[in-house]
Amino acid sequence: MSSNAETSSVELFGEFRISIHGRPVTNWRAGRSRALVQYLLVHRGRPVSRDTLREALWPHLPPSAGATSVKAAVHGARRALCGAADQPTPVRICSVDGGYLLRADQLWIDVAAFDRRVRAATAAIATGDHGSAAEHFRRAVAIYRGPLLPNQDAEWVVAEREWLRTQALHALRFLSEQALGVDDLWTAIHWNRRALDVDPYDPAAFAVLADCHRRLGHDAQARRWDDLAVNRLAEV
Repeated sequence: MSSNAETSSVELFGEFRISIHGRPVTNWRAGRSRALVQYLLVHRGRPVSRDTLREALWPHLPPSAGATSVKAAVHGARRALCGAADQPTPVRICSVDGGYLLRADQLWIDVAAFDRRVRAATAAIATGDHGSAAEHFRRAVAIYRGPLLPNQDAEWVVAEREWLRTQALHALRFLSEQALGVDDLWTAIHWNRRALDVDPYDPAAFAVLADCHRRLGHDAQARRWDDLAVNRLAEV
């Protein structure tokens, strides 16, 4: 890992944080500059058209006003991300034909790291290497600190948030099944409690928690998990 990557990072899971060369970026002069950077980070490495940005960030504005807002947000974002004058910035918003491309090769991004681990685990499963898959999934769920940008309700955020939540639950279910396969009930309990942190309404996690406690002889605790499942799922 380069020195830039060690001190420059982005967290999109849970509270949004970005640090350039160890300096937290807080000088977002326009609210949408921050949202634009978040959108480009999630869609990193791919050109994004101005129209796509306008529709994602300013869906209720007429096209002309939205286009002006995109330009202003890009200008503000570039200023916020410029970093110290004597150090190259590890993240740049580049103009491309009809839009913008975020380059962040020297920036550690939690969502990107999570995605790499999930992809590696999937590849390991395809070759039958479940041990390596479990290790990649463990590292993935360690990165998943909470839902993507939980304080935002834009349509593009919600869609991406649910996809990442689904991947995290898939990883946790795999880890639970691995533990159950060797009768490691406490580890299975750990992963299913973690699954409820990711999705408080996950019926599969409730079922495993109750079953594990019954197998451990903890009948009262098993009943409490069953009752909690009934009460919580009634809220849906």
